[in-house]
Amino acid sequence: MVYIEVIWLLNFLLDWMILLLTQSITKRITPWYRLMLASVFGSLIVPFTFIFPDIAWNSWVIKIGYSFFIIGIAFPFRNLASYGKVLCSFYFMTFAIGGGLLAMHFLLSSENHTSQPYIASQHIHGLFVLVGFPLAWWFAKHRMDQHKLQQFNQQFYYQVKIGWLEKIARTTGYLDSGNHLVDPISQSPVIIVDETILTHFLDPEKISILRAGAMQTGEIEDDLAGLFHILPYRGVSGEYEMMIAFRPEYVEVDMPDFPFTTKKVLIGIQFGNLVADHSYHCLLHPKLFQQAG
Repeated sequence: MVYIEVIWLLNFLLDWMILLLTQSITKRITPWYRLMLASVFGSLIVPFTFIFPDIAWNSWVIKIGYSFFIIGIAFPFRNLASYGKVLCSFYFMTFAIGGGLLAMHFLLSSENHTSQPYIASQHIHGLFVLVGFPLAWWFAKHRMDQHKLQQFNQQFYYQVKIGWLEKIARTTGYLDSGNHLVDPISQSPVIIVDETILTHFLDPEKISILRAGAMQTGEIEDDLAGLFHILPYRGVSGEYEMMIAFRPEYVEVDMPDFPFTTKKVLIGIQFGNLVADHSYHCLLHPKLFQQAG
C-alpha cells in the first residue's frame, strides 16, 4: 500500500530536481527558497486530487495553467521572452526525463506491453521512479553540460590546410592557449599534429620507421633526415625532451574573416591521437593569430 504522503513527497522531489535542471540550462539566478516554494506548489496537485475530486486535474488546460504558476513562483518575471524561454526549458526537461524513465522501464521490465494500447501508471513502481529519476536527472544534466562544453570549444576550432612535399592535408585545428612551443633557433611557433596528418604525406612504411626512431633511439633514419629534424622542448616535468618536427611549405588557417597563410612555422609530431574522439588533429599556436593581427 502506498500512502498519499509518500506520493506527495515523491512529487515534490521530482518537481524540485526538474526546476534545478531548468535553472542550470537557462542560467537564471534565483533564490533557492523560490525553487523550494515552486516545488511545494507543484506537489500540491497530489492532495488536491483527493480534496477536490470533481475537478479534472488531468486536463491539459489545468496542467499547462498549473505549470505557469510553478515557473512564476520559481523564477522572477522579467519579460515575456525570458518567461517563455524558462517555460519551454521546463517542459523540455520534463519530457526528456519522463522519456528516459519510460525507456529504462521498458529496458528493465520483463512484462509484455505490446498488446496494451497505453501504459498504465501502476506499471511503473514508485520505488523505480525514486531510484530511476535521479539517474535520468544525472544523465540529462551530464549530457547538457557536455553539450555546453562542446559549444564552448567550437569557437576555438579552425579549418587548417598544410602544404608539404607538393601535397595538401586538410584537418581541424584547435587553438591551444597553453601551447607556447617555439623553435629555439628561428623562434618560429610550433603547431603540433598527430600521426593522422603524416598519412597525407608519407607511406605507412616510412611512418613506422619514423615512429620507431622517435620512440626507441630518438634519432632519424638517414633517408628521412632531410625531411625532419629533432626539436628540443621543455616538457611538463620541467626537463628537456625531444620532438620530431618538419617545416611545411605553408600553413593556412581559415579564420572567420579571412584565411591566414604563413611559412614561418614548424610542425611537431605526436605519434598517436591528440584526442580520443578525433574532433581535431592539430594544436594551433596562439602566436599564429598574433601574426595575423
